[in-house]
Amino acid sequence: MKTKSHKRQPHCRFIALGLFSSVPLYLFLGSTTAKAQVGILDDIDNELAAAKLSQQAKLQDYTYKSGDFSMLLIPALSLQWNSNINLTDTDQQSDFILFPTLGILMNYPLTDLNTLQLNVTVGYSDYLQHSDLSTWFLSTGSGISFDFAIGDILFNLHDQFNYVQNSAQNAQVAGTGSFGTFNNSAGFSADWSLKYFDTTVGFDHQNTLATKSEFNQLDSSTETGYLREGYKVNSKLTTGVEGTIAYTAYDQDVLNNNTSYSAGVYGDWRPDAYLHISPRFGYVINQFQQTSSQLQSSNVDSWYLDLSVTHQLTKSFSYSLDVGHNLTPGVQSQVTEYWYANGGITWSFIKNFSLQPNFFYQHGNQGIGTTIINPANPNLVNEIYDWYGGGISFNYAITKRFAASLNYTITQRTSSAPGRGYTQNVIGIQLSYHSI
Repeated sequence: MKTKSHKRQPHCRFIALGLFSSVPLYLFLGSTTAKAQVGILDDIDNELAAAKLSQQAKLQDYTYKSGDFSMLLIPALSLQWNSNINLTDTDQQSDFILFPTLGILMNYPLTDLNTLQLNVTVGYSDYLQHSDLSTWFLSTGSGISFDFAIGDILFNLHDQFNYVQNSAQNAQVAGTGSFGTFNNSAGFSADWSLKYFDTTVGFDHQNTLATKSEFNQLDSSTETGYLREGYKVNSKLTTGVEGTIAYTAYDQDVLNNNTSYSAGVYGDWRPDAYLHISPRFGYVINQFQQTSSQLQSSNVDSWYLDLSVTHQLTKSFSYSLDVGHNLTPGVQSQVTEYWYANGGITWSFIKNFSLQPNFFYQHGNQGIGTTIINPANPNLVNEIYDWYGGGISFNYAITKRFAASLNYTITQRTSSAPGRGYTQNVIGIQLSYHSI
């Protein structure tokens, strides 16, 4: 069903189109409050976000500017200590990890309605003792986006990509530090806004490749179409219907090819400039083809639910909360169904200082509707798990150009399957710079 980047990532077809962010570097200092995989709700949310990227980019600072062209560079250096790099229950191994990172945001408005944007965050995770885990990464949200208008219709063309290896960001994974994927998603959306109605349609093609051969069962391609029709009740409330259809074909015969359909209702309520409440509810149908030689899957139908709240309570205090129920493709099984709750607070209690505590929780059933044909394959699991934790970030703006942060995150996982529980502690520091 659905997720945003502040929820430990759920998306129902491995669609990984997140918000472009010029400084997503904190994600590599530990587990964040995102959902662990991708659910049906994200298919529309992330596309809507992609269609508004250039509007956000116009508000950014810049390192270099010539005419209408602007470019923002944000180099950063992070160091973290990880108590359990392989997410194991016993024989835990720790390491120090160095993260040099460069964020690049380029924006060029061709006209008032036509904007070209490039956003890339590239870095390297250098494990000082376990060099086999060291890897380059492209942060979620990296990509290129182009907006143009024809009459009253705003079109968005985009190609978004990420290459991330971080096992602790996915609740389905345990016992390895090398889980990761490369995702490339190219597509378009069209948004037609009238006095009382908003219509959004779109299509995306995504390729997913595992970063390590042990997870090659995830190598796949996905075609996704989506539609959202909203009615503006008044200037503060919009409600409507939404739906998606997606087809996923896997390169290997471990997971079954499948088609998913979803339909639901949503609301978007902004009673003032500080409070935003977004409920949604619907139903999803997954139909599986028997293309796997190792899994036999029956069709799986379920409901999805999401309630998202963001509130700027005072000038110095804000919070966010997201709770719901989701269904997502599995990593080592066919389908995972789970409940989730995520939240965070930002408190700017002193000038130039801010405190950001957060929490996350997920209760999942991995392997819904699936029978293992080949029980000798230890990589295929059926399990019930709880995955939860929290963290805190202490941030300080040293100058207008330099910022520093100290972070701590704890992640715990319990499982009905032997040896798939773990505890992980992460402590990190980060220095970042950008010119204004």
